[in-house]
Amino acid sequence: MQAQKILASACGAVLILSLPFFLALTTILPLISRPFLRLQYTRPDVPASAKFSPQQRQAIAEAAFYYPFSNEDIDYLADLRGEDGLPLFNERELTHMVDVQAFAHRGLVVDLVLGVLVVASLGILASLPQLRVKLPGYLFAASLVAPGLAVAALVVVPLQFQWFMITFHQLFFTGDTWLFPRTDTLIQLFPEQFWFNGVQTWLLLVIAESAAIAIGSYLWARRRRATSP
Repeated sequence: MQAQKILASACGAVLILSLPFFLALTTILPLISRPFLRLQYTRPDVPASAKFSPQQRQAIAEAAFYYPFSNEDIDYLADLRGEDGLPLFNERELTHMVDVQAFAHRGLVVDLVLGVLVVASLGILASLPQLRVKLPGYLFAASLVAPGLAVAALVVVPLQFQWFMITFHQLFFTGDTWLFPRTDTLIQLFPEQFWFNGVQTWLLLVIAESAAIAIGSYLWARRRRATSP
């Protein structure tokens, strides 16, 4: 019995610590999709590109979004040419995209590890009747962490978005290869408002997912109490 209590506490701690970050990382994936790009470029607050038509911008942006999560060499982007036959990305942009790919791959590994920890914890807690009763409570506790951080970020990020972007790049990238003039392709594709909207959408999705888990776990616990002898 004591061993089961220790096992339940360990799995609960892993679940509470892992699930919020797993949700946060996994929720990024829908935001690197073709539909999200299309939605962003139809928003009136996202400025149009001075260099590319809407169709060109969409196609180039899809390639730029695909590269970091692929195993493609940087030649995938370096070989892209504009209508004038010149490369679309300069050396500084390509160097940054190599860094972005390395960062994205690390993020995918972390997300996979967190996913394994979440599934393993859920599986252990759900497989034993003595531990299953604790599962709704652990899920509810885990669901409160991510939205708490996301709500705080929703307040801070709009007020200090430039500080957020600078701090993010200084934490996860070396040097200043992420700084570009407005005429560079990456800025023409992804102006600041694009990222502002993306961060807000990401935070709102994390809150919505966490709220769904919280409601589901609460109803589950309530039903268990109602049916227990």
